[in-house]
Amino acid sequence: MRSEELASEVVADLLDVDEDGLSPDVRLADVEGWDSVNALRVLVYLERALGAELDYDAFERARTLGDMAAVLEPHVSARDGADL
Repeated sequence: MRSEELASEVVADLLDVDEDGLSPDVRLADVEGWDSVNALRVLVYLERALGAELDYDAFERARTLGDMAAVLEPHVSARDGADL
């Protein structure tokens, strides 16, 4: 699974929004329900799914779904096809 797919799937599932409306250039602040609490929920879920500690500062700086995917990319690549 690509990092962009993982990011959009997790955000859609946890925030109960339509994944079709999520693209790499979508600003996270514009996603319905996105706030600091849900950002932490997404972060913790992704860390558990990937079995890795993500860079919190980089995750916090992410402004778009694509930015979030870039934070995930090294960990997704390391898993190389693992089923999340």
